Amino acid sequence: MVFQILISTLNPKSNDFEGLPAPALVISQNSIGEEVQSENLTFLSFNERGLSKSRNRAIKNSNANFALISDEDVKFVDDVEEKVINAFQNYPDADILTFKIETPEGECYKNSYSEESFEHTRSSIYRVSSVEIAIKVTSIKKKGIMFDERFGLGAKYPSGEEVIFLNDALNAGLKVRYVPETIVFHPRESSGKVLDKNFYRSKGAVVKRLYGFSPSLTLGILFLGKQFVKKGKMLSFVSAIKEASLGYFSIHRH
Repeated sequence: MVFQILISTLNPKSNDFEGLPAPALVISQNSIGEEVQSENLTFLSFNERGLSKSRNRAIKNSNANFALISDEDVKFVDDVEEKVINAFQNYPDADILTFKIETPEGECYKNSYSEESFEHTRSSIYRVSSVEIAIKVTSIKKKGIMFDERFGLGAKYPSGEEVIFLNDALNAGLKVRYVPETIVFHPRESSGKVLDKNFYRSKGAVVKRLYGFSPSLTLGILFLGKQFVKKGKMLSFVSAIKEASLGYFSIHRH
């Protein structure tokens, strides 16, 4: 199989995924029993929780050359398979590609999208969402790159899994590139994430997971400061730093 969409979801039915524009592998969590294997749909169910765990299940079970990380709440452009395959052919050295999201109204989901392709750096990967990521499956499996299951929805630290995944890929010598092509549609979030203690504690844990006590820790500290300024002030700056510090010291690096 050349291409496959990897969809993570909670307790759906296999017929919920009829009419997708490309072959798909669906990992259904919080359920057990239903399994479907057809030409265009592989549906597997597991009695477990955790978005990163679901992503890893999907990658492990994919036999495609190229795969798009996705969720049940996104819609795809009609030629998503062609766009992803062509992009990997245009950039044969790339192991991971990231793309663009649009709203259902046709507007850019993020203001930060570039109109030019570029190789990702350790700072640019902070701007990537999981449903923008497409992978060369053999490269990911060969290097043993996995989503850290301590991070992501349903885990102790409910965010940060994408940047950790991409940073691990860069550490392993993989090439990560951005392509200015829209592949999925998603409604714009109206209020963003809840900026409570868990938010900043998770960000502190992400910084520890990425940098530890290395010189690059400065980049993580700047990231935390940007989060506070950009997202708002539900907590005071002192409280936010306190919670981030608790998250930082609560986790061990792999």
